Amino acid sequence: MFITLATVLINSHMLGKEGLGSVSLLQFGLLLVTGMAGFVAAGAVVYVRRSHSPRDFIALAYGWCLFSAISASYLGTKIGAIPSKWMFDAAILGLLQSIFVFHAQLLIASGKIKEHNITFLAQAALIFCSVIFIYFIKGNSTPEGFASALSISFTATVLLTIVFLRGTWNDKPTLKPGGSATKILFKSGAQGQTGSLIQLITNRSNLSLLENIIGSAGAGVYSVVYYGVEAVWTIARALAPMVNSEVAKAPSSIDAMNITSGYLKQTLTLTIPLVFAACLTPEWIYAWIFGIDGIAMPLRLLAPGMIAGAVASIIAHHLSGVR
Repeated sequence: MFITLATVLINSHMLGKEGLGSVSLLQFGLLLVTGMAGFVAAGAVVYVRRSHSPRDFIALAYGWCLFSAISASYLGTKIGAIPSKWMFDAAILGLLQSIFVFHAQLLIASGKIKEHNITFLAQAALIFCSVIFIYFIKGNSTPEGFASALSISFTATVLLTIVFLRGTWNDKPTLKPGGSATKILFKSGAQGQTGSLIQLITNRSNLSLLENIIGSAGAGVYSVVYYGVEAVWTIARALAPMVNSEVAKAPSSIDAMNITSGYLKQTLTLTIPLVFAACLTPEWIYAWIFGIDGIAMPLRLLAPGMIAGAVASIIAHHLSGVR
């Protein structure tokens, strides 16, 4: 969370409102790609891995990631959700991130929670270090420079997950096989990912609307506000994979509920104070920190969503684990 905040601070000071708006639309494109890839290569992987070896669905997952990268970036450009200049970047970076997410889910399924968390920490740290290098050493403090920083981080962390997954591709299932891995992935993935994709479009389409109505500056301010919201959600997102893994292995529904209840209490205990702190911070402090104004009010309006989103993340992973 703190590394991501540091990256946002650098971007807000170096790129300004307009640059932030452009970067946010690139990231929206990435999320469209990874959202579509998630129908096969995300949460359902943990569930399917119990009854199938990774070798049974690895080709499908990679192929779907590639299809998602091409189709989602093209459609996003055609409907005006992302600028045409970002289509290629959204496709390549989205493909890398989709593969990263797929590998991360396999790490969860293999019980490698520590390695899973290390990869996400490494990705955030590499983005920060790459931004420092590209902006201050190479002198390219532009949205395109940030895209280059993402490419460095995403490539490195995909390679890191491959190292962590070494020797696990042929692992045997823990349960008796229950049908085609392809059918189960699409069915379970669609059930879980449809809601996530709708949520993504609902939350992030505001960027495109603001960019088209009031320009990139408005989208830039909202992107900073939403970074704050997602920073608060980092706690829930860090705990959610453990909910998924432990609930999937729980011997009974009562045990599963107890596991989720415990993680939910932890999430709220850590999240609510952050929400209060964000809402009580005056506008002049945000302006001094980020170098742009207009952050405090929309952040306060989104306070209920911060808490609801954290709770929803835990519950969603509970439901994924009990499928």
